[in-house]
Amino acid sequence: MIFILKLMVIMELIDTPNPNAKKIIIDYDKGLLSNSLNEINGVSSVFFGPGFITITKEENQKWSLISEDILNIFDKL
Repeated sequence: MIFILKLMVIMELIDTPNPNAKKIIIDYDKGLLSNSLNEINGVSSVFFGPGFITITKEENQKWSLISEDILNIFDKL
């Protein structure tokens, strides 16, 4: 018998005072996320803090497109 365990990660993009940055409250290994998040078109930086991630977009990009890519990464975890 083979068992496959998949953990469900619940995350939410939270507004910050900076309109070009969003925060995610999460306790997850940053090594698995860092490269994927940095490769999203329109993301200018990704900061990992204790229990959270802050993603900053390029000023000329829209959150609607970037948010979809971020959610797709978390769906694959």
